[in-house]
Amino acid sequence: MAVCQRCAVPAAWKFSRGQIRLFASGASQTRASLAQATRTSTESSASLSAWWRRRQDSGGLSNEAAQKLSQEVTQYAAEQRPSVTHVVQKDEFLQRLREHLAETIDGAEVAPFGSVVNGFWTPNSDVDVCVRVPGATTRNAQIQVLRQISAELTKVESHHVEARFGAQVPILHWAPLRPGMVSCDISVNNVLAVVNSRLVGRYVRLDDRLRTLGLCVKAWAAARGINDRSRGTLSSFSLVLMLIHFLQRREPPILPSLQDLAFSHNEKPRYINGVDCRFCTDAAQIEREMAYLRGPRSPNKEDVGTLLLDFFRHFGHEYRSGIIRIRDTRSVLPPGDESKCFLVVDNPFEVGKDVANVDASQQGSIRKEFRRAWSYLSQAASPEGTKHRSFAKQKFLDSGTDCLCGSCS
Repeated sequence: MAVCQRCAVPAAWKFSRGQIRLFASGASQTRASLAQATRTSTESSASLSAWWRRRQDSGGLSNEAAQKLSQEVTQYAAEQRPSVTHVVQKDEFLQRLREHLAETIDGAEVAPFGSVVNGFWTPNSDVDVCVRVPGATTRNAQIQVLRQISAELTKVESHHVEARFGAQVPILHWAPLRPGMVSCDISVNNVLAVVNSRLVGRYVRLDDRLRTLGLCVKAWAAARGINDRSRGTLSSFSLVLMLIHFLQRREPPILPSLQDLAFSHNEKPRYINGVDCRFCTDAAQIEREMAYLRGPRSPNKEDVGTLLLDFFRHFGHEYRSGIIRIRDTRSVLPPGDESKCFLVVDNPFEVGKDVANVDASQQGSIRKEFRRAWSYLSQAASPEGTKHRSFAKQKFLDSGTDCLCGSCS
């Protein structure tokens, strides 16, 4: 598939200004319908609610539209799989890094985490690396270790080092001087991130739909400018946890809670930095749990197109408040009032820690983007709508540029 050279978005995902006008016309019709609803009723708020209900009730994709959308997102996810060459390059890179650090710091161990472990790694992704160093328990001590690592890595002529010590977790960004080579972010003793990555990776291996949905949702969020934790929007990790939460609550469920399963079977605690990080990895136990959860029903075979649409609908319209979790936390924290908790995504292991940290000023924009994505996707099923338009074309709608990726200007 051809790729836009400015933003690395597949060219097939772009569309003409004529199509933009078509979307603009559809938006105008929607606004006109809303205005008509409010004019013809004496209860404006009731009419508005009724209008939203009608929009939601018509939001299910037809079989043909769902299949087309599923094919597109599945194809996109397949194209993001790293080739054998990329995997070899990544493995060689990690081995060279281990050799460099072994000469620099006594007892240092290199443990990859993030997308390279959890199943969402692509050829364009950085490699996240945790360097385990005995005794470096404070922030200052970790920065001192990073300075030592930086002094060693600057000797490698193919890469340059950028210190980012002001980040929430201090890191070194080690980037290549020419494109096509692996870059990485190095942190010290970030061991809970390693186990979090392994937990997500286990969920991905349970059902490949999670990977497909995750890659598409992350691409959408990045293009729409809501995938930057430093700016108060959603991190990639929080988006994936939102997807797991969503898939656990389908009828019947697509995913179990691996942590709840480990606790219910009284598995031995596994403490890391004082946090119990146990989760079930026994395939037979997981299969029995899934059979119990679905009861007499057949396994959930919903296509990724339907799931993607319902994900946008859930967080755009149905979700109002509450902490988004992938485990039962009542044994750790007593239930409390969550009516003021909006897009709070609970850390799977450090219960009570919000991994999203969405800024209050961004909440409305994020909800608007979820609603916008649902609206454009659901138009494919509307009898008044035009012919089906691709997921990506709808996703990257931006009348200010031909590229429509949300990044190019």
